[in-house]
Amino acid sequence: MFRTTGPIFTAVRLDESATEVLRQAVDIARHYKVKLYVCHVLPDLMAVRPLFPHLQFDDAMQSAEFESEARRRLAARVGAFINPEGSDCEILIERGTEYAAIAEAAKRTGCGMIVVGHGSRHERLSRIAERVVRYAHCPVLVARPSRKGCVLAATDFSDPATPAVEAASSEAKRRGLDLHIIHAFDIIKFSLAPDADAMPKLLPIDICNEMQESLQKRLDACVREVSAKSGIIVREAADTAILDAAEDLPADLIVLATHGRTGLSRLALGSVAETVVRGARCSVLVVRLKAG
Repeated sequence: MFRTTGPIFTAVRLDESATEVLRQAVDIARHYKVKLYVCHVLPDLMAVRPLFPHLQFDDAMQSAEFESEARRRLAARVGAFINPEGSDCEILIERGTEYAAIAEAAKRTGCGMIVVGHGSRHERLSRIAERVVRYAHCPVLVARPSRKGCVLAATDFSDPATPAVEAASSEAKRRGLDLHIIHAFDIIKFSLAPDADAMPKLLPIDICNEMQESLQKRLDACVREVSAKSGIIVREAADTAILDAAEDLPADLIVLATHGRTGLSRLALGSVAETVVRGARCSVLVVRLKAG
């Protein structure tokens, strides 16, 4: 069964979006009885003006002042949920490109989960969260305000999907919510074409129905295994199916998996996760399978 054993690492901006991110991160850290790291990333002033060495002293002074003020403001926000000076919480001020600094600091602390937001009322589509999902070494929760719905787990019945279903089951129990499992049966992926220049031909309807029946049996077994409330099978592209189901249920949390690979393969395999992170109106937990 899925369990977070390492610390929880959360990165926040000093705006209204921090409230929900901190609330969810503190809840998870307390549930698993692990330490919480709260990080804020400042721009690296030294790197911004490398051609003006005579300004480095002024930059250093400004940097120290900025860091002190950022730490004070961050501690005030954290203090609404947990003692920022307690043994179970530590504040970190990092510098550099936001998503890279978050991923590096999270790995350095040996965290078991990263919790980030997805912008504020004034900046709804933050690409930072999507990049953290892409490069993080561990599960990432993109926190949005609660919708008082269910937990929706996505599976394609592959090994990478197994930890996601287990994580969804754990989160459903922790939150006291129903669990639903969805599998997207994309007919287009099973299209047949005699050669590269020919138009693909859809599978005959009877074959599609047979495949769906077989997939339904596997989904039913998965539902029984984790005591989910229902299984949903859809003939649609995975990202569209997940987002539509999350709206219809509605879902308070979507859980799905992505491969922990590097380079171009990671970009391709993570495309569904990134699309869901970008388009969902609820929180999204992306569970990474480490590559062998």
